[in-house]
Amino acid sequence: MKKLLLILLCLLFALPALAEEFSLPIDFSGGYKPDPANYTKDSYEDASLSVKMEKRDIDGVRYDIAWIKVASPTQLRTAIAGKPNQIVADKPGRMARKVNAVVAINGDFYVQRKDGLIYRQGEAFRQIINPEKDILVIDDLGDLHVFLGGENQTAELLAFMQSGRTIINAFTFGPAIVKDGQALPMPATYQTRFDSAVRAPRTVIAQIGPLEYVFVEAEGRVKHSKGVTTDQMGEFMVTLGVQTAYCMDGGNSSIMLFGGKYYDANYAASEREQSDIIYVCSAVPTEE
Repeated sequence: MKKLLLILLCLLFALPALAEEFSLPIDFSGGYKPDPANYTKDSYEDASLSVKMEKRDIDGVRYDIAWIKVASPTQLRTAIAGKPNQIVADKPGRMARKVNAVVAINGDFYVQRKDGLIYRQGEAFRQIINPEKDILVIDDLGDLHVFLGGENQTAELLAFMQSGRTIINAFTFGPAIVKDGQALPMPATYQTRFDSAVRAPRTVIAQIGPLEYVFVEAEGRVKHSKGVTTDQMGEFMVTLGVQTAYCMDGGNSSIMLFGGKYYDANYAASEREQSDIIYVCSAVPTEE
């Protein structure tokens, strides 16, 4: 028992050292080029990053899953097409390759709207709160926080911003579908505005624990997969053991890329141009 406790303490003290060793700048520069030798068909692993890919077919729905562990919170990043708030779109695959993403999903397509709390890589793009929408914040520790729509949302956000944590990325889309390990019912405000009760492709970012995440895409509108509602997506995410889960843009925007290539049913002609992606990358310097 004492030996196990000693091992756990050593791991606990090692985490900050690893995070510092593999820290990347909080900007739009991207990560290091991953070593091709570290890839297998369904995984990538180096000293800073572990990614394991998986497909599950359940009740007529295909789920594409990326299990992710990073050494530093700076490895969970976003990339944008063009300049901040510029109404420009680009293919997610092209954005992912530019920043050396190992695995990437679509973001919230923020340029389609004029409201929302929108941060990218520590930079505030927009701070126009819409209390009808849930908000996701990723802080400087790499932790995910959801702020549910409603009259308490602004006060809860202010309290968070005064807590000492720093907002690195913030998204306004949703809904939030898991909080504190429990599935959340779909808010009425999402019923029709976001087709949340319709079976469709869905993209979700979720956190399991410190520096441990899962990206999930439920494929839809294809023969092998009929898609899911947000309630169904929340129920599935709970089975994966996540503590927090949040929906990004779905429908034709849903995409998952691994090693710069499609991990889903997308192909070059079907890939929709978008404003932003979420990705993880290697923090191991490339040897020239």
